[in-house]
Amino acid sequence: MAQVAKKVQASSQKPIVFTGITALSAERIQKREGVTVADITAFVQQNAGGNINNVGVRLVEGVNLKDELPFPWEKKKTLYEENGTAKSTLRAKVVWQLINCQKGKDPLTLAMVDQFHKSIKARSFHALIDALNGGQSAKSTSWGKNFVELYVIPKK
Repeated sequence: MAQVAKKVQASSQKPIVFTGITALSAERIQKREGVTVADITAFVQQNAGGNINNVGVRLVEGVNLKDELPFPWEKKKTLYEENGTAKSTLRAKVVWQLINCQKGKDPLTLAMVDQFHKSIKARSFHALIDALNGGQSAKSTSWGKNFVELYVIPKK
C-alpha cells in the first residue's frame, strides 16, 4: 500500500510590527508622550533577539511620496537646496533615507538607520523617532500618526 504524504501548510505567521506612537498606552498618548529610544530598544530586545539587523523600517500606508514634504513636520529648507534638489547632508540625509526606505530590493534595517544617524552625529534614532511619532513634538499638526513602522524581518 502506498503511503500518501500529508500536505503541511506553511504557517502564515503574522508579522511582528511596532507602529510607533499608535502602539503606546492610552495613558502615554494622553500625556502627549511619544516614542523614545527605550521603546525601540524594547521592541528589538523582545522581538528580534536584541539584534537591530533583524528589524526593518518601512513607510505606512498613506504616506504620499509625491508630496513635496512626505513628512509634513519637516521644513522645505531642511530637505531641499535653494535650487530645489534634495539635500544629502545632515538631517536631510537621514530623513530621505526613511522616505526612500522601500525603493531598494533589500529592507532598510534599523542598523542602517542607526549608521546614518551616527554619520551626522545625531542623537540616537532622532529622525526615526519623529517619523514614529508623526512630528518633532506634540505641537506638530501630524503628531499622533506614525509615518513609518518597525517590523521583524522574516527569516528566509
